[in-house]
Amino acid sequence: MELHLNEDRRKHPRAGRMGLVVRLEGQTFEVTNWSMGGFLLNDYKGPLTPGALVTVAGIGCRKTDMHEVDLPARVVRTDDGVIAVNYLGLDAKAYDFLTDALNQCGEMRNLV
Repeated sequence: MELHLNEDRRKHPRAGRMGLVVRLEGQTFEVTNWSMGGFLLNDYKGPLTPGALVTVAGIGCRKTDMHEVDLPARVVRTDDGVIAVNYLGLDAKAYDFLTDALNQCGEMRNLV
């Protein structure tokens, strides 16, 4: 099966301008491609493979200003240092943070 990371199969709109940081597996990563459904890491060098279950332990705008969260997630795709991670659930803190971040970017308006 050929992997096409550029293929647009997204269920959730992506934020185009605001960066994000996430903490998983004891490491903090900067993320530019993210949505309410998950994120893509471009610089991952680790053992995670598709199907692996992970916990996102932190989320925020900067490494120095992260919200502690406990988000179950799954690696859905990998390719040469790039992994795609989907949240399996969002707690209230993460949902509020991501909704606010998307609204600030002007890419999505929260209609809930």
